[in-house]
Amino acid sequence: MEKFVVFNSGGQSFAVPIEVTEKIIHVEELTKIPDTSVYVLGAIDYGDGILPIIDLSERFFQRKTEVTDETKVIVVSWQEKKIGLAVDKVTTIRSFDNSDHETSEKTTQEAASYVMAFIRTEEGIILQLDVNSIFSEYGEHELLSLMNR
Repeated sequence: MEKFVVFNSGGQSFAVPIEVTEKIIHVEELTKIPDTSVYVLGAIDYGDGILPIIDLSERFFQRKTEVTDETKVIVVSWQEKKIGLAVDKVTTIRSFDNSDHETSEKTTQEAASYVMAFIRTEEGIILQLDVNSIFSEYGEHELLSLMNR
């Protein structure tokens, strides 16, 4: 059994493995970064560096996340660095049996390369994210250049 952080973004349930998750924080005052992709909400001062904040709903569904009291930022390890994923709501931390996971050959296609598996639950299907695959090559380059300044 593997533990996951389960959350909602853009009306869909997602999960990321607990091992890539550093912490869950409230949305803070963001510094906007001009001329970046629309899904880059901005950045915050975090630890000894800058933490870019990504709006997952904007990235996946082209719909901005409405910031409410339930909106959270999940700090995850990405490309051996840290990024923040802004999500509508963190619902739970939960373990899933490997028998609940269903992988599909379609998930290896470019359009959904960030979906590692479909997790079947009584509440519905949860998409397991591969955090390292949620950006295109351009998106990766953009984020790495922001963090390396």
